[in-house]
Amino acid sequence: MSQPVLSKSSEDYLEAIGHLVRLHGAAQISDIAAFLKVKKPSVTSAVRLLAELKLVEYTQYAPVRLTAKGKKMADRIIHAHETLQKFLHDVAGLSLERSDAAACLIEHVLTPEEIERIGRVTRCLEAHPCMKGELQGEE
Repeated sequence: MSQPVLSKSSEDYLEAIGHLVRLHGAAQISDIAAFLKVKKPSVTSAVRLLAELKLVEYTQYAPVRLTAKGKKMADRIIHAHETLQKFLHDVAGLSLERSDAAACLIEHVLTPEEIERIGRVTRCLEAHPCMKGELQGEE
């Protein structure tokens, strides 16, 4: 069975839920809202959509929990973000804040294969620090 194609917004909600579940075992609507800096009604609408797609379990006033399929997708999104953020910060030399913001935008347009390729390049450059310095314009 294939995974549903999610909008950027739905991916962001699933990623936030994934982070909160990793930290606390579940995600409260108010915590998701604070994490994403959005209002609770927006979170409720998004969570209901994710529940219809069988990616989360949600009952009003109860914590949001990931289904097995939702966990797999959230883990993939989080891994993509972390891979891109690491490349943009460690290799391209962007600040932590800028690399995080850019990774959030890029993760939605690259394929998993492209992100894995970027991860391999990052790991290769970590093994050869002199190459990393050359890419960042250091002598």
